[in-house]
Amino acid sequence: MGIRRKIYSGFVILGVVLLLSGVMAIYEFVNMRNRVSQVVSDNVTTINTVSLLLKVTDEYNFALLRSMGDTGAAAIPDMRQDTRFADYMEAAKDKYTDVREINMADSVVFAYTAYIHVMKEARYVWLGEYQSKRAWYFNRLYPVYMKLRGYIQQLMQLSQDSLAENSKDLSHSFYRTLMPCVVAVAVGIVLVILFNYFINFYFIRPLLSITKGITNYVMYRKSYTVHFDGDDEIQELNQNVAELVDINKKLEKRDTKL
Repeated sequence: MGIRRKIYSGFVILGVVLLLSGVMAIYEFVNMRNRVSQVVSDNVTTINTVSLLLKVTDEYNFALLRSMGDTGAAAIPDMRQDTRFADYMEAAKDKYTDVREINMADSVVFAYTAYIHVMKEARYVWLGEYQSKRAWYFNRLYPVYMKLRGYIQQLMQLSQDSLAENSKDLSHSFYRTLMPCVVAVAVGIVLVILFNYFINFYFIRPLLSITKGITNYVMYRKSYTVHFDGDDEIQELNQNVAELVDINKKLEKRDTKL
């Protein structure tokens, strides 16, 4: 194989390895970025959704408290047309992957169903006196409301804990993502070292030997005895130099005889 092809092949191999390591690094980091964005987005969405659940629940409760001084079922907030709680809950459940969050979300749904069931009694209770309404609220509705609120707060805490856990997992995943890139870079460095050795062994050292042999012949009239293995242009150059030295010796001998 010629020296040009050897050098060209070395550069091609080195370029391919560096290209593959770059592509691998870009792929891993893009994949990592998408995974991080998706996980963080889902966790933040669930936390915000649970906050909205708590807001809607408090809104129902405060509206009922404000209407306690009024008379008649018309003063009671109409929850039948309001689908916000169900919509928020459905949106949040689609994002949950942890079993604890899924189970707690089911508990929230059951508690909300119980809360709505008790709320339906309000339109009959509100026909009575203020004292009866107050007693019904604190003895009947308020415990159910606080239970629902407690489940929602626990669900929010689980979502926050899940965000913290996912952040730790993503931190470990980041280092795992770096490993293929580190390996590719290490392979590239090894190839650079090998290629440097190849250039020195097959190109620079022979040329230095040829240069030294020519200098010894010209300056000190020493015989040209440079030998090395190979079948490329450097070897051909060495043979041509040896022939020129032999020709020069013969010419000098002939001139001396004359």
